[in-house]
Amino acid sequence: MNYSLLSQKLLSGIQSTIVPPMMMPIIPWAKSNENPDAQIYPPKSFQRAWQLAFESPLVEKVVLLKSARVGYAIFLNTIVAWIIVNDPDNIMIVQNTFTDAEKFATSEVGKVFAHCSPVRERMIGKNTLTEKSFFGGEIIVVWATSPSSFRMSTIKYLLMDEVSGYPDDVGKEGDSVDLAITRTESEGRRKIVLGSTPKEAGTCKITREFLLTDQRYLYVPCPHCHVKQRLKLENLRYTAGKYKDAHFVCTHCTKKIQEHHKFNMVEAGEWRATRDFECCGVHQSPEKWDESGSALCCKCNEPGDRNERGKIDAGFHIWSAYNDNPNTSLPSIAAEYEKAKKDPRKMQSFMNTKVGVAYSDASRAHQLNNFEALYQRREYYSPLERLPEQTRCVLATVDTQKNRFEYHIWAIGEREEIWAVDYGQVHGDPEDIATQKSLIHQLEKEFTLSDGRSIGVFAAAMDCNGHAWKAMLEFCAPYQGWIFAIRGESSSKTKFKPEFTLTFKVHPEAKCEYRSLNVHQLKNRAAERLNNEKPGKNYIHFPFDDVFDLVYFQMLTAEELKGSGSNVVWDKKAGQKRNEPWDLLGYVIWLCDFMRPEIKAATPSEPLGLIDPRSNKIPDDIADVEYGDYYETSDYGDY
Repeated sequence: MNYSLLSQKLLSGIQSTIVPPMMMPIIPWAKSNENPDAQIYPPKSFQRAWQLAFESPLVEKVVLLKSARVGYAIFLNTIVAWIIVNDPDNIMIVQNTFTDAEKFATSEVGKVFAHCSPVRERMIGKNTLTEKSFFGGEIIVVWATSPSSFRMSTIKYLLMDEVSGYPDDVGKEGDSVDLAITRTESEGRRKIVLGSTPKEAGTCKITREFLLTDQRYLYVPCPHCHVKQRLKLENLRYTAGKYKDAHFVCTHCTKKIQEHHKFNMVEAGEWRATRDFECCGVHQSPEKWDESGSALCCKCNEPGDRNERGKIDAGFHIWSAYNDNPNTSLPSIAAEYEKAKKDPRKMQSFMNTKVGVAYSDASRAHQLNNFEALYQRREYYSPLERLPEQTRCVLATVDTQKNRFEYHIWAIGEREEIWAVDYGQVHGDPEDIATQKSLIHQLEKEFTLSDGRSIGVFAAAMDCNGHAWKAMLEFCAPYQGWIFAIRGESSSKTKFKPEFTLTFKVHPEAKCEYRSLNVHQLKNRAAERLNNEKPGKNYIHFPFDDVFDLVYFQMLTAEELKGSGSNVVWDKKAGQKRNEPWDLLGYVIWLCDFMRPEIKAATPSEPLGLIDPRSNKIPDDIADVEYGDYYETSDYGDY
């Protein structure tokens, strides 16, 4: 059986953290089909790693963040063979789906039982595709999409593959990783392994697990100055179209590290934990390591980065630049990298499968500031007493929920500078006439300009998407031109269009016009404006006021941009349930854009919306009309 050098180094590093300190003599992994008498042993670095296991009894959990094709399956197969022969106990291998489990049981670990004689000699009893018994234990191959896979099992060795594909909530019973680890809790000397190529940044499960470990990387010596360093993509150099000379630049001597140097470099490489830790009362960055890669304390000289149980969670990152496979040579990596720069979908694949890191092409400009930062920048102005002197008009936005209206009042200045004025709720059934009158009462409030004149809401945007779609359009119909009915749309076909307004239609029965908005782009703009820290154009002000408290700002920053490429989407942060202020901000950005010509023409002496007591009143002929639509919930849910 052939092992690449990278597989050897990977196995060496990980195996030294896995094998329990009760070593029996190393067994041959398999017998050659070509020469049955010739035994094939694990590589020397693998054997050395097993010896190091005596010195690393503290490690019980390993997380492998990796690119594709680095030998993880070989590692799983080998550790299964070692366990069955040297320390027999119950083993669970977790794959992503049922199909993956069957495939792995047949094509990967199945080879161990078919071709490894010491293993085959110890098999007894149950022998199905995904469950097999041996002297001292059994092995089961399960899939993460079925919660029943993790029931009625006590496991000492838990091996998980392609963890990034596991569901966050399997069968409404919780995280599949946690469900699997629970099966090991009665074992004092358990060993847990999680491995996977990563996926999208922000939601990648294996990246999240890796960041909880001591974060080990393979450091290799420069062939020129011998300073050990990581091979990083940022240090890769090449000329587009001329990839044969692709090379890394040494971070110390700046000389070229080329493809033919890699073999000896990896052979002499060593794993090093990099996460800061605290030991002996001292916070410290790793400066020395034992042979397995664990960081040693500068005082007691013992492994210092331990968890709450005194154990070590070891994390390993490896990517294809270390590989000696000709298809992952430096020229090949450079050529793929150049192609990926031109296509976000290719970049996603390249960063995940070649560099072994989570990736998202979501712009940093759209990463919302922390809600506390926005809370701290509130200003001393009292908009309910006097509006800012820069006010050119007052706009309102309304969100419809099943049991209330939520409204927001905004003062708009030049160059779309915005001041938050008021935020509140009108509770009651949105279809009830009394609830609707209460909302109109809020929208008809008068505000005082800095010169003492009165001004009212010049225009309002009302989201009719969620509850009683048709009934809400009927409610808006008499106020067309003052209240604009809107609905959000965020389909993959339209969200990348630059337009804020996607469609304009008139409901044939409600006789009300409505517009579909590009909420993805509006939220991008909302994030940019919240991140804007310089008052003036596009800046958003918030007052010191009990209404604008920490809870308000939590809801204002309730969503985050997840995914990448065509899959990028604004979604609620974990644990966040409400986001109405965030939606209402997007609507006022649309309304400002929609009414830009009128707002631009307004002046301090002639703002929009100076009070006319005869306007914007509920017409007498509809005051007592009851809506008979009885429409419960739209197809769009609570948008």
